Amino acid sequence: TLEFVGSVQMCIRDSIILVLLLVPFAVKAEDGEPPMIAFTFDDGPNAVQTSRLLDGLQERGAKATFFVVGEKLDYASDKPNVAENRALLERMAREGHEIGNHTYSHCWLSKISREKAALELSKTNELIREITGSTPKYMRPPGGSALTAPWVRELAAPMITVCWGYYDTRDWECRNVDQMVRTIVENTFDGDIILLHDNYETSVDTALRAMDLLARQGYRLSLIHISEPTRLRCIS
Repeated sequence: TLEFVGSVQMCIRDSIILVLLLVPFAVKAEDGEPPMIAFTFDDGPNAVQTSRLLDGLQERGAKATFFVVGEKLDYASDKPNVAENRALLERMAREGHEIGNHTYSHCWLSKISREKAALELSKTNELIREITGSTPKYMRPPGGSALTAPWVRELAAPMITVCWGYYDTRDWECRNVDQMVRTIVENTFDGDIILLHDNYETSVDTALRAMDLLARQGYRLSLIHISEPTRLRCIS
């Protein structure tokens, strides 16, 4: 479940840059460059659906950012398909996708102690580094807990805390692909960060259909890049 709490002033104060613009931009960015959006996926890897998504991204020459859950990569956990999930992470890295930290057990960091929160992040970073050879640059807290607890963002540093765009597909409860595609395509604007989950078949179908439609409108599908913070507006 996603939580959106607080006013514009609180978001600015906490340095979490949320998309608070109600009217989408035109399909041409102000600087003349093609408009840019980032598709991001939480809660994976999923042995079936993440593989489907990666196939679809490869067919389209598109890149995405995956915020992964550490216990799904840990042989010491009781989660299924760990070997397959680790292989998917290797494939993500090999094919040029960004891999971010989504905690070890998908817990709300603001509801546990700082010590436990630090372990959730560090353990996941260690697993990602073990598999890919790289340490994540980005972290997305489950439920957006960094919005209500700024210390979460501080604890995650030097990782950049990434939230999401103004419109929420709520794909974790909605299974209507047409409705979710419409929500994305009608409300996306230059610099948006789209949140979906790669553990649902309907979410993968939604993502690929929306990508095709947005590409035809002239959007460039981008990774989240710290070098372009003014173009992707949900980076802290």
